[in-house]
Amino acid sequence: MIYGPELVLGVLLATAAALYVLRRLEGIAALSAAAVVVGLAVLLWRLPLDIPVEVFGRSVWLGRAVTWEAERVTLQIGPAAVVLIVFLLIVAAISFVLARLTYQGHTFYPFGLLLLAIWTIAAMVQPLILAPFALVLAAIIAVFLIQAGKTGETRGAWRQLLFPTLAAPLFLIAGWYIEQAPLNPDDQTPLVIAGWLLIAGFVLLLQPAPLHVAVPAVAGQAPPVVAVFLWIGGQSTVLFLLQRFLVIYPWLTATIDSSAWLLWLGVFTAVLAGVLTAVQQTLGRYLGYAALYDYGVLLVAMALRGTAGLPTALWLALTRAFALLTLASAAALIRHRMESDRLSHIGGAISRLPVAVTALIVGGLALAGLPLTIQFASHWALFQLLAENDPRWVLFLILGATGVIMGTVRAGYACLGRLTGSPVEREPRLTSLLLLALVALGLVLGLYPQLLATPVAAVILPLSTLGP
Repeated sequence: MIYGPELVLGVLLATAAALYVLRRLEGIAALSAAAVVVGLAVLLWRLPLDIPVEVFGRSVWLGRAVTWEAERVTLQIGPAAVVLIVFLLIVAAISFVLARLTYQGHTFYPFGLLLLAIWTIAAMVQPLILAPFALVLAAIIAVFLIQAGKTGETRGAWRQLLFPTLAAPLFLIAGWYIEQAPLNPDDQTPLVIAGWLLIAGFVLLLQPAPLHVAVPAVAGQAPPVVAVFLWIGGQSTVLFLLQRFLVIYPWLTATIDSSAWLLWLGVFTAVLAGVLTAVQQTLGRYLGYAALYDYGVLLVAMALRGTAGLPTALWLALTRAFALLTLASAAALIRHRMESDRLSHIGGAISRLPVAVTALIVGGLALAGLPLTIQFASHWALFQLLAENDPRWVLFLILGATGVIMGTVRAGYACLGRLTGSPVEREPRLTSLLLLALVALGLVLGLYPQLLATPVAAVILPLSTLGP
């Protein structure tokens, strides 16, 4: 009998080890990694959790827990964990293909699979208080992806490692206070202290503004597709854990108004990031701050914990991942072909890399939530929800979006004109076709957002009733 955690972690870790040996054969490594994660995503989505089934002649029980009695640690795949893991696997598959076509480095594939395994552990582990320690391990592995074999500058790697490391002890101490609470049920002091420790820990893990210093540093140093993969995976896992804590520990919401602090942090992050997006001088940092703006919007959606808040947040998470991957792929190709990502050095890119420049503009406008883009419907739904409570919040988010639009216009304008530097190769045909497909699919989903209604509706119940 093979249990679910053994299957998922075994496949990911074994493939990562094999691809580390084959990492120089980048084409084989990329296709193998993408094929494995797609196959694993299909199995997780199709197999039942509550009964064993036969898979390739072996009995697999996906929802059965794996427990280490001595350490009192359990790994179990529940319905909510399936949602997060499948989402991360799909994002990884797209990222692996895009990385191969946009020259992101051959170490991405084995270390990317290793990161997937660690994020999966964070989604499965019980007791829940141990999950942040998996995020610390993920931050350590991310160092190798951010450096991408380069020596010298390490600011991005150190900054993204800092806050998860600071947060982990807070969760450990909070766990001790939670264990003390049943000893004296009439005294609420342990739960109050635990609540403040958990909130402080999540603020460090979420890294909103002004704790966003890792985002521009990573954006300026890491390959763009790799950076986006780290942001989508890490931020989605942290938000999943936040939702899980709030559901499993209902006293946390009663102790501290989580909606209020999430709303303030999200709005402040969106406004600051939007303003900074408008003045960046490199494509990497422009990508980082544009992503940070949309992350602030996502935090605002998470703050609306009513019946419509969670579906809107899920919708935003899906469309955000698509827009980020489109923008990152375009920025990666332009930076590679032009040998620089400074706006002052990419003049004439439109003449040699027209599809990449188009994807750059479309991806940036999508993150701003402009009409006809994939993010418009989800942003509009969020604005309507916010306007019911206080229209001023909407004005702040629109201010941030204006900054993202200005940054996108500046980046697109920098690509115009005549090529004045050394000759630049044209886009590879396969890469051009893939970027065109991303742009076209984004426009289709922007025109027909109801196509995403089914996948969003399928995962609302598991995430709203998070359990083991």
